[in-house]
Amino acid sequence: MNGKRICLLLTALCLLVVSCKKKKTEEKEDVVYDYPITIIQDTLAVNVLDKTTLYPLTEEFCESFLRKAEIYAGHPVTAAIDLPQEWGVRCLERLPEGRELWLLQSQSREWMYLAVTSGYGTQRILDVLPVALEITNQHKDLLETEKWITYRQADGSFVTFKEYEWTRSLSGVTKQEFIANPEKYHRTLSFADRFIVNEEGRFEYTEIIDSIPDYSAVVFFYNTFEKPEPWDDCIPQLQAFCEENNILYEEVYNNYDQVDIRTYRMEPVITADINPYVQDISAGMVMMKKGEEPKAIPFGGFEYMQMEIKRYFKVGRKTDFAL
Repeated sequence: MNGKRICLLLTALCLLVVSCKKKKTEEKEDVVYDYPITIIQDTLAVNVLDKTTLYPLTEEFCESFLRKAEIYAGHPVTAAIDLPQEWGVRCLERLPEGRELWLLQSQSREWMYLAVTSGYGTQRILDVLPVALEITNQHKDLLETEKWITYRQADGSFVTFKEYEWTRSLSGVTKQEFIANPEKYHRTLSFADRFIVNEEGRFEYTEIIDSIPDYSAVVFFYNTFEKPEPWDDCIPQLQAFCEENNILYEEVYNNYDQVDIRTYRMEPVITADINPYVQDISAGMVMMKKGEEPKAIPFGGFEYMQMEIKRYFKVGRKTDFAL
């Protein structure tokens, strides 16, 4: 009789354990996050101060992503850094044949990736691609910086511009020592990679066909109703200086994502998106040159802004040296 009771108790206990395991499995399977579905923007750049919501990843998806994250075509990261382990989803875009394009960002905000998934609710990752990063590494008197920005082209391809800079402190260095061996104190690298999403849902590395002519341009901008009082006196002088040095210019106060750069004969050169560079600046200028990272400068006096134009475009003799 006691044996029968023990047997019944063991059976009940087993059923309870199975029930609990089944419930936990069901709860795990029921985790579905409501990610925003949209068209991913044409310019992909990171800002470490960005507060855009990052939606959580499932544990399985995150593990799969981290296994694939450092296996991709194109030029790798130059700076000596480790890939972050904490990630979130910004949004996703529907692709043909049920696939999805996910925009992922690290919780540190320094990295941004695209991931192609098989879609239809499976969340199986087909391929991943790093598209934007902004990192700074400092060790004693050495400073490494690296920045990637990706632009989505009209044909759907992704072109990533990668800039790396290595700088050693000039403290205690003479002008003669620097001139004798400048690479001992400052080095830069730049690359451009182009990718398409092929029929298999993979990021395929393709050759860049360069149809953009050489150009130098300055975009003078101010937010609507935030025009600085000295603007009308200062900017025409700077525009005249640009024209004297064959630097194109445009003046805008809205539609920062569609700034048309034209020659002095009104021939189109490029359409630029200056949003990534002016997020914290209400008025100023963005200097840009083919093959170089654009640089934004807040509005200041004529002499200050002219000096920045000279430095960026290397106008005049290269005699300036500051320790």
